[in-house]
Amino acid sequence: MAKTQYTVQDGERWDTISYKAYGRADLAHIIIAANPNVPITARLTGGTVLDIPILEDTTVKTDAELLPPWKRDL
Repeated sequence: MAKTQYTVQDGERWDTISYKAYGRADLAHIIIAANPNVPITARLTGGTVLDIPILEDTTVKTDAELLPPWKRDL
């Protein structure tokens, strides 16, 4: 899996980093799993370098695509 690196700013949390990387805070578990050497704490130490996996499926659905077909404007 391809990855990139991110340097933590003092006091950042796993979920805020996930939001920055993926646009979703609920994907923090992916970043945590990719960094087994980093302790899981409420706030991370500034200067810590994290591996951020690049997700294969990065397609984002538009609001219209999330609606059922009968509610979409054609």
